[in-house]
Amino acid sequence: MRARSLAVLIAAAAAIAVVLVSHDPVSSPARRLSAADVAAGAQSAGTQAGAVPCPLPALDATPVPTLADAMARCLGSAQPVDVGTAVAGPPTVLNLWASWCAPCREEMPVLDAYASTPGAVRVVGVNVRDRPASAAALMRDLRIGYPSFTDADEVAGALAAPPLLPLSYLVGTDGSVRRLQDVLVFRDVAQVRESVASALGERQER
Repeated sequence: MRARSLAVLIAAAAAIAVVLVSHDPVSSPARRLSAADVAAGAQSAGTQAGAVPCPLPALDATPVPTLADAMARCLGSAQPVDVGTAVAGPPTVLNLWASWCAPCREEMPVLDAYASTPGAVRVVGVNVRDRPASAAALMRDLRIGYPSFTDADEVAGALAAPPLLPLSYLVGTDGSVRRLQDVLVFRDVAQVRESVASALGERQER
C-alpha cells in the first residue's frame, strides 16, 4: 500500500511538472508545432478559436516572394500552411499582434470595423510570440470577424519585423509587401482607409 501511494504521488508530481512547463511566459517566442502537438491540440484549438477561416492557398497562386515558405496555421486549425501562398492574390492587410499587447487590443476592433466597410481590402491577423489559446480568447472576446494565423513567428521573421507590436503590412496583387508606417496604432476606420489607399496609390504609380 505504501509503495502504491508513493507511485501515485510521483505520478501527480510529474503531471504538475508538465503543466508548469507547458505554461511558458507569453513573451517567449512561439515554436514550430511538432506532430504530437498538432495531434494533441487540434480539437481544443478549433473549439477555442471560433473557426474564422483563413485564406487558403490556391493551386495556381504565385507565392508572395517575401513570405514564401513562411509557415503558420490558422487560429482554430491544426494544419500548417504556406502563408506566402495563402495571402497571394487580392490586396491584403497583414496585422501582427499578440494578446498581451495593449495597443493591439485597441487597434483590432478598428481593423475589424474597416474590414466590414465597402471597398475595404482583405484583413488577416498574424498572431506572434503568443499562446494560441490566449489569442483565440481575445479574438472571441473582442468579436473579431477577420481571420488570423497563429504560431506565425516565421512570418514575422520573413517580414524582418522589428520587435514591436502592432505592425501592419500591405501585400499587393503583384506580391509586393509594404509596411504601413504613417500611423503607429490605428484609432479609427478613416486612418486605416487612408493608409491603405496611400500604399495602393504608391504601388500603382511605380
